Amino acid sequence: MLKIGITGNIGSGKTTICQIFEHLGVEVYYSDAKAKQFYTEISVKQEIKCLFGEHIFDSEQNIDTKKLAKIVFQSANELQKLNNVIHPLVINDFLKWCEQRENQNFILFESAILYSCSLDKLFDKIIFVAAPMELLLQRSTQRDNVDIETIKKRLETQQKNHNRHSAADFVIYNDEKQSLIREVIRIYGEIESISRCKAKIE
Repeated sequence: MLKIGITGNIGSGKTTICQIFEHLGVEVYYSDAKAKQFYTEISVKQEIKCLFGEHIFDSEQNIDTKKLAKIVFQSANELQKLNNVIHPLVINDFLKWCEQRENQNFILFESAILYSCSLDKLFDKIIFVAAPMELLLQRSTQRDNVDIETIKKRLETQQKNHNRHSAADFVIYNDEKQSLIREVIRIYGEIESISRCKAKIE
């Protein structure tokens, strides 16, 4: 089974593309969504409280993810602290998830910070989703219901982390001018071919 990473900036359209792959029968591990689930675990809450303080918790002692995001997206060091807590848990969970899907030709791992956390080394191939800045801002502000300056700061952080996107094996330009379905089907076919060749060698 091939492990394929898919990444890109917020608002690039990773989720939409993953959903097209799912329609083709490919299973997707949504790491960003999974990471948020770990925020409910007591041990994780305790670590995050020690790192960022009690003020990021609401009255029911749940992590206020908007407050946490405001902190970590303004500082690369703070973001790294959070990643050091969450991402080992995510990767461990992902590897267990993969063990249950060994009969698949390939799976997708979706992550906005695949390069910044050096997760690209875990994957056989990488798909990078790109989009023009104006579309990134438009989609992100509408989806997350936050102001444009907040999104710009997040994008500035991610842009630094994605400076290696030229090393990706596949790039999808989600500029609303090209057919995403056609692009996904093309890449799907190429990965399937690679998977079959690998199976013959093994």
